[in-house]
Amino acid sequence: MPRSRSPHISGQSQSKKRRILFLLSGENTTIPAAEASALVRMRDRSAEVEVAEGRVLIASSEADPDSIAGRIAFSRRVGSVIPDGRLDNDQLRSLREGTYRVNVFELGEKRGDSGELIADLAGEIGGRVSLRDPDHEVTVIRGARDYFALSRPSLMRQDWVIRRPRARPFFHPAAIFPKLSRALVNLSRVDQGEVFHDPFCGTGSLLLEAYELGATPLGADRDSRMVKGALRNMASFRQDWLGVIRAEIARTPVVAVDGMATDIPYGRASSTSGSNTSEIMDRLLRTAAGLLREGRRLVVMHPDTVGVRGSGDFEQEEEHHLYIHSKLTRTISVLRRV
Repeated sequence: MPRSRSPHISGQSQSKKRRILFLLSGENTTIPAAEASALVRMRDRSAEVEVAEGRVLIASSEADPDSIAGRIAFSRRVGSVIPDGRLDNDQLRSLREGTYRVNVFELGEKRGDSGELIADLAGEIGGRVSLRDPDHEVTVIRGARDYFALSRPSLMRQDWVIRRPRARPFFHPAAIFPKLSRALVNLSRVDQGEVFHDPFCGTGSLLLEAYELGATPLGADRDSRMVKGALRNMASFRQDWLGVIRAEIARTPVVAVDGMATDIPYGRASSTSGSNTSEIMDRLLRTAAGLLREGRRLVVMHPDTVGVRGSGDFEQEEEHHLYIHSKLTRTISVLRRV
């Protein structure tokens, strides 16, 4: 049966480059594409990234797709592109040595021939099929055209439910959900073994996710109740942080970190200690400038009514928006230390 072919993506001339396909999650925000791009460029600064269409992003990079799949939040699949949908001998051997499934994601109207496409691929591969827990998946994305990739869905099980705010020993209504917390940490591009800092850590949402990624988390908060609560949450997941300290943002004893992300306090559920949000933002920028070295990133989530004022210490790389309700839209600013 004839198949639609994958589009040609520029930037594949380098011998070590591979094409990595991302099936982005369906939220109406720019965060999914930004997170995928950040993780690719974290591993390969020369990577070329292209949004092929809607929820399909393709990167030409030396990065390992499996390492990205294990930490990404706002993508449903990450895998190596199968050019033109034709499996090579190495891919066929890998599929036949373990278990696999063929999975079709239809981004538009359902097509009547998807069942035939699955049967066609399964017939070509042979081997052992496992629909529930395969070693590999042949991922087919059907949008304006068809895209094929070899992925490992088991790497993308992130246990969000286990770490949701109400599942933790210490709960606060301002706590951020794990999926968004993970994305904020990923946008900071902090790597395994590096120190991640959240200066307004609250219940420790971002710190929990940073630890899951292999970073060393260090939290701070001016509220002693939050500090104790974050430590309780840490202990409940048997995580080993550098610690959580009680400190004002402008008087922190922290000397240097490798990446920062935070949700600055605002609204009724958060204590601002008498300061308005703009003042808190200014203090954060001054403090972060002393903690981050050149090229490292600060990711700040803040109300869209509060801008990031110009600072000679940072350049604003990205800005993303999350609509919460009619009175609140959250903005996520990604700032690079210059």
